[in-house]
Amino acid sequence: MKLINLKSLVPAAALAAFLTTSAFAQRGETLAADGHSLVGTWKVTVSPDGIPPFTAYNVFTVDGNSFEFDNSNPPGAQTIAVGPWTSTGVNSFAFTEVNQLFDNTGAYAGELKVRGNVELTADGNSFASKFKFDVSDPTGAVVFSGTGTAAGKRVAVEGQ
Repeated sequence: MKLINLKSLVPAAALAAFLTTSAFAQRGETLAADGHSLVGTWKVTVSPDGIPPFTAYNVFTVDGNSFEFDNSNPPGAQTIAVGPWTSTGVNSFAFTEVNQLFDNTGAYAGELKVRGNVELTADGNSFASKFKFDVSDPTGAVVFSGTGTAAGKRVAVEGQ
């Protein structure tokens, strides 16, 4: 098994962070009229109807992509969710995210697709969301659907 040299990844990670920051500075159109944006990292309490709440971290990037990881399933049961997001008005946004799901043997078990709307608060540091989700089997047939709400708080830089 080949091991990855973490020291070789540091320059690439630094470059990626610089390019992302530079792109954000050049693309002010991702900001709402009042200067608020969904771009950033959010700690989210997710409350699916009829299912215990769980914690997620959502990252919304300047180029309209999103990533989400959570503690709703054991490691290996699902991938990180990915998908697009867009502004739908002042402090209003819509997103779609998809996870691949796996059974306890590691075999592909289907997908979880979440579609939602996000409303930022006036200060731009928290949000409320309503969402719908579908779980599909490996053939794409929907086997379970639901709805829920979520509340997010922007993760701030804390420094050293």
